[in-house]
Amino acid sequence: MLSAPVADAARERRLLELGVATVRCGQLRLDSDEAFIGQVHGHAYVVSGPGRWSEAVFSALKGSLRLAVKFGVGVDNFDLAAATRAGIAVANAPGSNAEAVAEHTVALILALLRRIGQAASGIRQGHWQLQCDTLIGKTVGLLGYGQIARQVAAFLGGFPLALLAHDIRPGESGPAQRVVSVGLDELLARSDVISLHLPLTEKTRNMVDAAFLARMKRGAYLVNTARGGLVSEFDLVNALREGQLGGAGLDTFATEPLPLSSPLLGLDNVILTPHCASNTEQAYRSILACCLDNIIAFKTGCGDAHVLNPDYAKHLVSE
Repeated sequence: MLSAPVADAARERRLLELGVATVRCGQLRLDSDEAFIGQVHGHAYVVSGPGRWSEAVFSALKGSLRLAVKFGVGVDNFDLAAATRAGIAVANAPGSNAEAVAEHTVALILALLRRIGQAASGIRQGHWQLQCDTLIGKTVGLLGYGQIARQVAAFLGGFPLALLAHDIRPGESGPAQRVVSVGLDELLARSDVISLHLPLTEKTRNMVDAAFLARMKRGAYLVNTARGGLVSEFDLVNALREGQLGGAGLDTFATEPLPLSSPLLGLDNVILTPHCASNTEQAYRSILACCLDNIIAFKTGCGDAHVLNPDYAKHLVSE
């Protein structure tokens, strides 16, 4: 089963040659586990972005589903331990959306400092004078240094600025030229802009809280194109109202869609986008290509299927 906004005829033909027919599903049911199970049950391979990949779902799909592939990178909506116990492999599409998300990140940084949102709104109300900030000479801190953060650093390479990085997964990737690896305290104290590039785990959930924000340089900017759960929105709103932060650019939120009652919507020093950083035609095609290649590799045993829970195979053997 394929739930994706684009198609890949060549790879889908290859899958058909391998005995895997593509069944398209425009919209997956997310209102209950039962409804979701009803849609995906009976399919050996499922590609989906949103999904109710809970313990109950994996238990119900045990014996029929072989591989669940995330149409994207983040798998915080997958219970990987439950999938492993059910003998179901879970894969994602690492790096496939890195350029698109990095581009959106840089766009948010520039829009914040140059106050593009306020300028566009003000001119419609007859306001002509506006003072803004500049990225030139600033220090940008990248919290997390995976593929997206490295691409952000590459995109920012043409600006006369300083780049810092702190990765909570040391050794995973070394800093590129011009990017200085620092500790978290130094990153927070020195950065004029902090961009989040971390996965959402129990360790990182609400990592950006009142204490974190208080350690940032006063008037600094925060950008989040990673996961909304990294940030305590209550503490962020307070920091924005009190002037501890100069502004924030957010593409992800703790609850999505963002409720219309969110106080973030009432702040003029915040730029909000609807989790659309990777929503480009090029990124969709790149993501789908990786997802289908994962299925081909999984089916043939040739190549990297990007399986995140390799221990699933132990449960296949034992049963």
